Amino acid sequence: MIIKITTIGSAHAGNAINYAMNKEKKERGGEKPLKPGEQPFILAARGISTENLIAEEPDANDVWLSMKLHQAKSKHRIKDGFFRVEICPAKEECQGWSPADWKKMLDDAIRVLDSTNFKNKKGKVVGKHTDFAHSQWVAAIHRDTDNWHIHLIVNRITMSDELQDANRIRERGMMAANTLSIERGWTKAEDKQGRRKTAIHNDAISILRNMKVFDLEEYFKLMRLKGWIIEAKYDSKGICRGYSIGEQLYKKGGGESSVVMYQSSKIGFSRDLMVSKLPRTWKKLHFLLELEKMREKDNSLSKPTEGISKSKNNTQENCMLNTPGKQKTQTSSIHTVSAHTASVQAAKAVRVPQWKCSTYRCKENWDDEGTQNVRIPDAAFAIIDELVKPLDRLEYWDRDENLPAKAQIVAVAVFSFCTAADAQAAPGGGGGGSNDNDLRWDGMTKSDFEKMAEMAVKNAMNKCTSHLTRRRGRGFGR
Repeated sequence: MIIKITTIGSAHAGNAINYAMNKEKKERGGEKPLKPGEQPFILAARGISTENLIAEEPDANDVWLSMKLHQAKSKHRIKDGFFRVEICPAKEECQGWSPADWKKMLDDAIRVLDSTNFKNKKGKVVGKHTDFAHSQWVAAIHRDTDNWHIHLIVNRITMSDELQDANRIRERGMMAANTLSIERGWTKAEDKQGRRKTAIHNDAISILRNMKVFDLEEYFKLMRLKGWIIEAKYDSKGICRGYSIGEQLYKKGGGESSVVMYQSSKIGFSRDLMVSKLPRTWKKLHFLLELEKMREKDNSLSKPTEGISKSKNNTQENCMLNTPGKQKTQTSSIHTVSAHTASVQAAKAVRVPQWKCSTYRCKENWDDEGTQNVRIPDAAFAIIDELVKPLDRLEYWDRDENLPAKAQIVAVAVFSFCTAADAQAAPGGGGGGSNDNDLRWDGMTKSDFEKMAEMAVKNAMNKCTSHLTRRRGRGFGR
């Protein structure tokens, strides 16, 4: 279940209404009218001046003019005076629906949207719910694709001459979609997305782990063999600068449907599947494999020697004394085992995590919808949290909803901190989703964390306040 909402201006609204009510399918060689079973179905309308709109097969231009006339009579003068809404249940969720079922879906969506507020971290409403129930709108079902969906165009000025809040409207649409999915027992869109991303990441890590030598094109080839779509971008010199991973979706009858693609930076942990991070991720995986092999070998060699009695050791010593050649061989073997044990112990001493790490949420910018989970030392997070100070409302001209909260700035600072850490990590420290990710903090001191945290917080503050207008003095009138 997906609900997409955007604000549009008058000209775009006219095109959107025409598209919703009279869609034509474009093909090569020009425009071809849709087949009777594919033509848009006008589902419902409200508040339009034409009486009995549905029965009279209204003209899209008349609908648009009716909304414009209402806006002209209003006291409000706004640039983007319309909402464009797409309500898209999953194919398996709306299979076999009648027009009455679609009308119920529309009514439920309007009901939930009209009761969904967006609150900030402090619980303050920064995006007030819509009032579609008392507004002009027209809705139509598009049936030319495998996934039927509703197009809804709404006047932002209500019938009682109130202006509907558009702040955080995209997020409110996502919240409403998730609410409806829970009400109807459907899978939330973010859950489906998360499972698909996890599957992609697991396949990628498995391929990298089994590659004896890292080769980008071989990695692409093996990912395609697993059924994933790879779209790589190359520069003029033929060097790959980025890629996307996705999946081809299919209709129930077997035909191709849509394609879902994700940027490599949006999959995994700490962007470990980006082109620039892949060699480091491969090195890390293989370092851990080699370390594990060394541990297993050391354990297998040390087990037979454990619990041997002194008498048996004495017997072996006597044999060694009586056979000089064998003594030399056995002594060499003992030295080899000792050296191997020492190397493993040294590796353990260096690589054992020195800091207690936990998972924290981060984001590239304060207003990003999605977040990433990363593991960093608790001590480093405490420093970041202490350095970040809440923004002073009196220092900026902007409204409260445009001021990032402390938690949002902290999330951006954590992202900057991890990015810097990945850039200077030792081999094998390229980010990951398990405790193995803690290895990259080995050898770092609290002083190192403080320096990195200061820079991360500075970068985060610059990014989170770049859109704000600072006052020259504190208070008004200066």
